[in-house]
Amino acid sequence: MDTVQEEENQIQVRFVTQQKEFAVTDSAILVPTKLRRYGLSEIINHLLGFDNQFLRTSLEEYLQTKELSTENILIIEYVESMLPPTSLSTFQHDDWISAVKGYNKSLFLTGSYDNHVRIFNTSGECLQTLLGHIAPIKSVEWVSLKDGQYTPLYDCKGHKESVECISVNSSCTEFVSVSLDSSILLWTTTQPETSHVGPISSVMFDKNDSNKMYSGGWDHSIRVWDVETRTNIDTKICDKTVLGIACSDNLIASGHSDKLVRIWDPRAEDTAMVKLTLSSHKNWVSCVSWSPKSQFMLASGSYDGTVKIWDIRSRTPLYTIQNSNSQEKNSLMKKLFCIDWDLDMILSGGEDNQLHLYGTKTLDIQS
Repeated sequence: MDTVQEEENQIQVRFVTQQKEFAVTDSAILVPTKLRRYGLSEIINHLLGFDNQFLRTSLEEYLQTKELSTENILIIEYVESMLPPTSLSTFQHDDWISAVKGYNKSLFLTGSYDNHVRIFNTSGECLQTLLGHIAPIKSVEWVSLKDGQYTPLYDCKGHKESVECISVNSSCTEFVSVSLDSSILLWTTTQPETSHVGPISSVMFDKNDSNKMYSGGWDHSIRVWDVETRTNIDTKICDKTVLGIACSDNLIASGHSDKLVRIWDPRAEDTAMVKLTLSSHKNWVSCVSWSPKSQFMLASGSYDGTVKIWDIRSRTPLYTIQNSNSQEKNSLMKKLFCIDWDLDMILSGGEDNQLHLYGTKTLDIQS
């Protein structure tokens, strides 16, 4: 019996990209309108339009939604894609993990509600447990590694309430701490003045300027500080409590109690101007961390128990990671308190008492 194959609808497209290493011919190509993202990716990979969102449907559905004609040439910009994160390891702790920091994918520093700081290697071996604190540890940072010795050198006393966050400058000559006592302390120097009204949740030095630092607080503000003069030189105002901040080369990301991630341009003169708002989490966004390899990639952690990975060129998350290791029925809802993107590895910790490691790669091309 002869079969009759219906003729497929086709459209001419041109593939363009700002990433020159992935450039292909700019000639128009006739492709079926039913092709989805991965079908287009196969064409691009073989040859080696979005309106602020990635293509997540077939071309036919996209044309129908946008009321476009197949007679037009559709311009499609393609970018480097990150593959879905893969679970690498899980390191058990005795209590909630409230702080994590990676060191070149070789060492992992954790702070816990059992009052201990631990150092792990990639094999899951706890190299050392650092004692001395008498309350939960909210923040950890690497300063230097000398001869494999991890020994407390001295106590820094000055805060009157819990220390919530610390940050070390790029030259490792100073570090700053913030506390629920509404103060910011710059160590090895005198106490700077503070303009926050209420508890301060997070602090971070500028990646490119050791004389500048940022702090976020419960007074709904992100403040920019001049370290040398100890002055608050700029303030960004939002609607909700700031729970965590992270700085890239040009932008500041912040997590908030209204379940949103906000992206700020510290160079903008308008104190209330938010560059971008990202919405997907179902509970407080407690922590954020930029990818060290891409100015567009950001990870966020939330009290809803998920890590979300964003490409800020789109308003929807690329991936949502939920802990699948625990046998507890409600384990996916356990709060996340901390996150760190270390090269191509994401670290997270929270209420489930486990340090989770996720690997990230950018091997695919996506449209």
